[in-house]
Amino acid sequence: MSKPIASARIPHSWHDQICAIATETGQTPSDVVKEAIGLYLEKTDPESIASMSRRLNRLESQFKKLAQLV
Repeated sequence: MSKPIASARIPHSWHDQICAIATETGQTPSDVVKEAIGLYLEKTDPESIASMSRRLNRLESQFKKLAQLV
């Protein structure tokens, strides 16, 4: 079953911040917005948690490799 779509017009400055956060965290702007709404509603998306866990594991692996080079 597909998920419903929610949309809103937002200030350009918000859009710029969402895009910057997405770039910094390796997420899509949609993921950033979903996470923000989840935090506001005090809900967590299991898919989001799994995605963050995978990203954290990759970063830890990269950090270990960098630490060995230093």
